Amino acid sequence: MRRLSSRWSELEAHYEVVVVGSGYGGAISASRLARAGRQVCVLERGRELLPGEYPRTEAEFLKELQIHFDAESGVELGKPTGLFEVHRGGDVSVANGCGLGGTSLINASVTMRPDPRVFLDARWPEAFREDVDALLEDGFAWAEHMLRPRAYPESSPPLASLKALELAAKKLGGTFRRTPLAVTFEAGVNAAGVRQPGCTLCGDCMTGCNVGAKNSVLMNYLPDAHRHGAKLFTEVGVRYVARDGNRWRIYYRPMSVGRENFDAPDLWVTADRIILAAGTMGTAEILLRSKALGLPLSDRLGHRFSNNGDVMAFGYNTDVPVNGVGFGTHPPGSREPVGPTISGIIDDRATPRQEDGMIIENGAIPGALGRPVTALLTAAAALSGEDTDRGLKDRMEEVARVAESALRGPYYGAMRNTQTFLVMSHDDGAGELHLVGDRVRVRWPEAGRQPVYTRVDERLRRATEALGGTFVRNPLWNKLTGHELLCTHPLGGCAMGESSDEGVVDHEGRVFSETSGTAVHEGLYVSDGSVIPRPVGINPLLTISAVAERCVALMARRNGWTVDYSPVPEAPSPLPARPPAVQFTETMYGYISEAVDEDFLRAGDRSRDDTSPLRFIVTVEAADVEAVLANPLHPLSMSGCVLAPVLSSRPLTVEGGELHLMTREHARQGGRRMRYQLPLVSEAGERFFLDGYKDVHDDVGLDLWADTTRLLVSIHEGGDATARCVYRGYLGLNAKDFTVQLSTLRVLDARDTTHRLTTLARFGRFFFGALFDTYVRKAA
Repeated sequence: MRRLSSRWSELEAHYEVVVVGSGYGGAISASRLARAGRQVCVLERGRELLPGEYPRTEAEFLKELQIHFDAESGVELGKPTGLFEVHRGGDVSVANGCGLGGTSLINASVTMRPDPRVFLDARWPEAFREDVDALLEDGFAWAEHMLRPRAYPESSPPLASLKALELAAKKLGGTFRRTPLAVTFEAGVNAAGVRQPGCTLCGDCMTGCNVGAKNSVLMNYLPDAHRHGAKLFTEVGVRYVARDGNRWRIYYRPMSVGRENFDAPDLWVTADRIILAAGTMGTAEILLRSKALGLPLSDRLGHRFSNNGDVMAFGYNTDVPVNGVGFGTHPPGSREPVGPTISGIIDDRATPRQEDGMIIENGAIPGALGRPVTALLTAAAALSGEDTDRGLKDRMEEVARVAESALRGPYYGAMRNTQTFLVMSHDDGAGELHLVGDRVRVRWPEAGRQPVYTRVDERLRRATEALGGTFVRNPLWNKLTGHELLCTHPLGGCAMGESSDEGVVDHEGRVFSETSGTAVHEGLYVSDGSVIPRPVGINPLLTISAVAERCVALMARRNGWTVDYSPVPEAPSPLPARPPAVQFTETMYGYISEAVDEDFLRAGDRSRDDTSPLRFIVTVEAADVEAVLANPLHPLSMSGCVLAPVLSSRPLTVEGGELHLMTREHARQGGRRMRYQLPLVSEAGERFFLDGYKDVHDDVGLDLWADTTRLLVSIHEGGDATARCVYRGYLGLNAKDFTVQLSTLRVLDARDTTHRLTTLARFGRFFFGALFDTYVRKAA
């Protein structure tokens, strides 16, 4: 499979449509608008991970885990681009995915329609309810066409977990069925022209499919968007949005490049239209920040948050085999099949009162978490578990299985016989999202004490009893934690409504622009789970997808665009791997003045009365190290910003900057030159050009440090160095900032550690070799 994403340094200044986020709503919007011929840019905070790059071990999982704790502690665990994101510190803990493809990368792929009664609820706008059999039905059909849901085939190997769930269904009296899954069971080419292999039944869906059989949006909608011209950028964290005349300005932070080490300001890109699709937590966080900074929005922002009635529990150490732990590092075929994470449901939705319904699904623990979950469940079962069967013989067998798991691991004994239960039901949707510090938090006191959870608790206890196991609730759901919920299907917070008195967006996903009434912000949309105004009582991915399909169809209709839904042939073979690149972030600072006819050092002397400070923070990249070294100019790209109050009260963006590294062009005999060329644009649209150079030459005395850390700069009023020079001065840095700069040095797109080190050594030999030639060999 070909890699789809581009680096943030390749971002243009303006796009017709910017989509923030790449889960179901974002991927669908990007695909359909690209097919409509629009210029589309997707901004995703996470990384692009391809099959084979997802975690298989506990250590690899921990590297991909990021946790946001309570605002008072200010603790942030893990990298902000980690695949698994957990929001703690509120009344509900929320888990979601972070990567190109969003939560679709780590969900269980259950692709089912909700009970039709869900759409009769008056919390949906009237125009939406009237459209259920028309555009929404089309949305379901198109989403099913792209995601290709299919139940676990009868012809496939039998699954112990599925058989155990069927046994529980007979005890409960519920309707047992195999659930439709967005999983490819037989190799072939999908609707986006992407060839996928068949599922190996490894059970590791929830840590990312290393096979490529899972029909995440990375396998369909996103490659379809890319194929039709959309540009996808990863490791770009959007902070907030603001209206700027007849366009929108999106403020963002490049991730993992070290800019935060220099307290760098946010960068920006502009767009005619924005579609916020960063997931329920991410979209609410962006809009809450935007509102705090002056963007007028509905006071209902953050309201109607729903947990979708999520519950996770365990039938621990049952009397029947389950095989509910994924393969992890074990090769396919080496163990009994686990199957997809979820393969069946007990459907209890046919209740007279819809809110009393629920579904119960089997689940699988990813292999990467097998050992820690074994320890957790063993302890939880001993402390608070409820053994559902009795007898001395049964007790001895249970103790023996616990000992076997402890000695041999999660594929044996008690854990081999443990059924994971996953439930979706109907909570009251009364949660609220608030910005606490800089993070969104759920405020929902006593959320876990709603009657629905008592009903779910009783059903799961009976399901466990049918298997002869020990019932273990979610360890978070207890008196000490206030019955804290763990949410994996967050909905609402930017809910649809008839007006801004009731919701945040209208039935088309357009964001209301006032605290009351139906006026909307032209060109600002939301399209993800946050617009869903109530729980749906089922895994919500298909509902979110259908609503997104409908919203983008309405957007196209409103603007006179035509979405081409024509099928595509198989995509061409993957492009060759990108060559390794070297990247680092640099800051320099100093002073400039209007004394453009004087020497640089005198013009930038801070003791002058007419000087003004200037600072830049730029990320420098050699996109192809070998090509850079072969070019006499040794050109590297530069992206970032310049802070210069005399030019603009706000940071200026560097557009297509270039550094000529250790070139002989324009250098003195026997020396080298580093030339910085930074085209600048202000938020007001004014353009300047910073032209600077470092003169690397062995003069009398010890001048190596000064030569390599002092930049002589001219500021031109226009687009290049031929325009009128209006300021002159010089910049430098201290040893501390130079050390920080070195810490940001990294190699991108290397095949492995050896390739990374050899690339870094190659680049280092060139740079330091040039210094050696200039200051040592020449002197010798």
